Amino acid sequence: MAVDTDGTRPAEPGGLQGVPWFSACTEDQLRQVAHIAERLHIQAGEVILREGRLGRELFVILEGTATVTRAGRIVNVRHTGDYFGELAAIEAVPRSATVTATTDLDVLIIGPREFEAMMEIPGFRNALLTGMSRRIREADDRLAAYQDREDQSGTLRWTEDGNTGS
Repeated sequence: MAVDTDGTRPAEPGGLQGVPWFSACTEDQLRQVAHIAERLHIQAGEVILREGRLGRELFVILEGTATVTRAGRIVNVRHTGDYFGELAAIEAVPRSATVTATTDLDVLIIGPREFEAMMEIPGFRNALLTGMSRRIREADDRLAAYQDREDQSGTLRWTEDGNTGS
């Protein structure tokens, strides 16, 4: 498929089938998503999102790896099938992290208009909520495991209001 001069090209439904976020989608829903969204190639080392800046785009990694940092510290690494930027796609708030392409990336980019159009695809909203629910549970599990490790070492204590104290 030809790439436009700005580096974007239409998404292909076949490339979306392996993305966990779209796992609950039907073939017809994936065709509609592919029609709405654009595919973008990003070079390794390029900053995709910057912490504190406004942005409304959601990105789905079709191929490659990206590093997520907050205040300069690595907090996550996103791989093929992962997504980022979903909070800003839902609510217009500053980005909570910086995301940098670790390798060359092929991403699906979904802007605010495309996101709204996707919400109108029958069943798509449920697939999105299921994926986001899974991600929240995974983050909660990681936080609980971290808390358990810190509790065992005696260096971190949680107060009743959910904050940490020494």
